[in-house]
Amino acid sequence: MSPFKSKILFIVFIISFLSFSAVTAENINIKNLKSDDTYVYSYFNKFLDDYDTTINKMIQNNITYINDSKSSFEKTAYLNSEINVYEEYGMNTPAKSVIPHFYNFSKNLEDLSGLCQEFNKNLELNTTSSKYFAKLIGADIVEKIHLMKSNLHDIKDTSELKKDDKTLIFDTLDVKKSLDYLELKFSKNIENIGNVTPSSNLTIFISPRNPLIYENTTIYGTGLNGNGKIIITGPENITENIVLKNNHYSTQYLFKKSGIYTLKLTQYDRESESIKINISKIPTKIISESYCELLVLKENNISGKVIDFYGNSINSGDIIFENENLNLENGTFKISLYSDYEKIENYTLKFSESEKYLSSEKNIELNFSKPLLNIQIYSEIGKINKNEPLKITGTYENGPNLNLDLWVDNNSLENYYSNGTFKKEILFERPGIYEVFVTFDGNNHYKFSKSNVLRINVTDDDNSINLLTASIYKAAEVNWKILILILAILAFGIKFSDVLNIFKNKTQEKTVKPESNNILPESSEKSTTVEKTVLLEYQELYNKIMKKYNISVEFTPNELLKYLKKINPKIYYELKIITKIHEKAVYGKEKLDKVTIKQFHDLIKRVLENL
Repeated sequence: MSPFKSKILFIVFIISFLSFSAVTAENINIKNLKSDDTYVYSYFNKFLDDYDTTINKMIQNNITYINDSKSSFEKTAYLNSEINVYEEYGMNTPAKSVIPHFYNFSKNLEDLSGLCQEFNKNLELNTTSSKYFAKLIGADIVEKIHLMKSNLHDIKDTSELKKDDKTLIFDTLDVKKSLDYLELKFSKNIENIGNVTPSSNLTIFISPRNPLIYENTTIYGTGLNGNGKIIITGPENITENIVLKNNHYSTQYLFKKSGIYTLKLTQYDRESESIKINISKIPTKIISESYCELLVLKENNISGKVIDFYGNSINSGDIIFENENLNLENGTFKISLYSDYEKIENYTLKFSESEKYLSSEKNIELNFSKPLLNIQIYSEIGKINKNEPLKITGTYENGPNLNLDLWVDNNSLENYYSNGTFKKEILFERPGIYEVFVTFDGNNHYKFSKSNVLRINVTDDDNSINLLTASIYKAAEVNWKILILILAILAFGIKFSDVLNIFKNKTQEKTVKPESNNILPESSEKSTTVEKTVLLEYQELYNKIMKKYNISVEFTPNELLKYLKKINPKIYYELKIITKIHEKAVYGKEKLDKVTIKQFHDLIKRVLENL
């Protein structure tokens, strides 16, 4: 082997070693950006603010705490069911780990609200018997507060929400202080009541005053020690035997039919004044997508579920859709839809009233549209000389013979038919950067579609590309590699000018990769950046809408959408699409394609202009 060849081989070895080292280092240094759960954290923090406000209203005897506590529970119950539906659709959200603790606190807060109302009513009556019952209810209130403090502890210990490497911890201190003060207030009230003995007058009360069917109720009152009977008349006629001690009684009861009932206590041929109560059926809500994008000429399915007031699935009943009755199966329903043409239509889903449940309705919007034809084109090289043929290969999925157009820089080059795959050659007469792509004008099955774009560099240079010099060029980009290379050259006696001349006279060849206009996988870093961008842009829009319409109540994105449908229909449709994209990116952690991201930005801009 000649000395020159041995020197060249040594240089190739050094360059190969350095190139391999660079790849290894890149693999080691890749850092995946972690998800930011700040939005979910902020959303649930607002629940804590609401809890604190409601408890302070209880302390101040502001009766609006009744509606506030009911609203908080309905929100958490609905959100809990909505999260479960998203999970069934394959959309996971960090809210899944948080909602159970907030649901428990909201439910106990509503129970506490009812107890406080009963306590205050008995104190207002200011009779010996009412004071006695107020004392009993006060003990239940203190026990409920202790349970809610345990719920707060669970909320504070939640560790699943993250921002980068930091765990987001809920600050429950203000709510706990308010509960402490409320407990102190009722403990003091119980102490002030002192020792009281109820009178022997026959009385009857019920808590809550107008319950739902199958809701736990307490029937209580006063009378003589010994046996007695509670007479219940109405849709059901029931007699409950009871035993009175210390001149009072208390028993639990479930009403199984709705309607107006009359209750009274009888004892030793005496009877109390009767009370009338209204037992209501359980409210329901339909959980499903409000907006669905469906394909024409294909069988499409939409599904959902029906929940009750407590967030429990309703396992039986009928959903009415376009005069068609659909049975609930395991709490869910599925609707099959088909359309021959593109259209946007609004429909109403209705859950039929039953002996146990109230009816409910939900409006949904269905958008039937044609899909894009996924056309992909490829080329082995991205840099050629003028008058040298460029060979491209193209494919599209499962298609019959279709008429396509080949374009170079928005100039139609050729119209041709293809059966799913095609090969084409293009000659460029002048140097420059050219964009090559293929389009399909659309038909009954597909809308207008465009392939990915190839960017081709056409030059005047006839020299072939040398792999060795390309490697040298790559190695020269890294300073420490250059140093090692120079030392190797000096050690083997090669003139640096010779290497430099080789370097200058060669060009580098690169393979062109398709840059698709359609959906392509992206890196986790880019996906997370997109998620944060969507979050920030939506938050800006959300804040401006809240300020524009002077909205003081904190809405979820879907609640805000429903609210704006009534007061500004002009922006409703755009906001609906924005909300759907926001849900996919932030809650579902889906990777958005370029078209969707551009659509999101454009719609945000349009809505802001129309505010």
